[in-house]
Amino acid sequence: MLQQNSKPLISIIIPAYNAEQTIIQTLDSVYNSTYTEFEVIVINDGSTDDTLLLLEQYPKPIKIYSTENKGVSNARNLGFEKSIGDYIQYLDADDLLLPDKLNVQVKALKENNAGVAYGDWQKFEIEKNETFITETITRKIEGDLEIAIFTDFWCPPAAILYSRDVCKKLRWNETLPIIQDARYFLDAAMMKNTFVYTPGVMALYRTAQYNSLSKKNDFLFLSDIYENTKDLYQIWKGDFAQKPEKRIAIIKSLRHCINRLSIVNKNLASEAIELLLSIDPTYIPKEKGLLRSFSKIIGYKNAENLAAWKRKYKG
Repeated sequence: MLQQNSKPLISIIIPAYNAEQTIIQTLDSVYNSTYTEFEVIVINDGSTDDTLLLLEQYPKPIKIYSTENKGVSNARNLGFEKSIGDYIQYLDADDLLLPDKLNVQVKALKENNAGVAYGDWQKFEIEKNETFITETITRKIEGDLEIAIFTDFWCPPAAILYSRDVCKKLRWNETLPIIQDARYFLDAAMMKNTFVYTPGVMALYRTAQYNSLSKKNDFLFLSDIYENTKDLYQIWKGDFAQKPEKRIAIIKSLRHCINRLSIVNKNLASEAIELLLSIDPTYIPKEKGLLRSFSKIIGYKNAENLAAWKRKYKG
């Protein structure tokens, strides 16, 4: 329990797999923070490079736990189990915190009695030891919180701070290897937690990483989106009558999956079509074009099969 006038403790949980090129810069960003009441927990997720050696040689306090390579979600779940902080900062081993980030978001969570704080962030790359900011994302969630996060809002874990009470009720989804961070953020929203936006750049998100799963395999990324959509459908379908926009969001996501899966995995695309038609048996695309026209004549399923042939040979 906190003593009077003491600051709450933040647990900073960093999963690290073959992160020798970036982990020191990430740790340095933590220790450059103006907020000083934190513990650093690094889960060495079966690294085969010099990640563990660098962690053991790091001159400032960190708690290191080494496991077999079980993936980032397993590492974050383990990190939380080992943590004792009042607030939880998940941080990837190649991203950076801005110095005032923790101060700003702890204050916002306390003042608003909120469970989740999120803020702006920047994409960056490093070339020849020089850092280049490639994009700044300044955006507040608009409209329905759940639908917005499911359909078109994302920010990296580095830009978010969670209260421990929220994290105690959540687990990182180990069946979604690529979009598990988006689903964790959404799960927090579906638990009706209060979210607070903290304007200003909170973190830097490194792009163009050689070991990024989403860059290595487009099918894995699409498969994650599809599996997540199927799961959300089961959770949301009871709300469709009162909140038809949730039904629209599910169909929109299925359409996205069908469009891209039709090129990389025909069987999964066909499964997604069947799911869409189980939700709306007479479905006709609303946007103008050949798909809408053919759907009116031969049905959506047959029209999608024709469109898939066109996409394949056009690509």
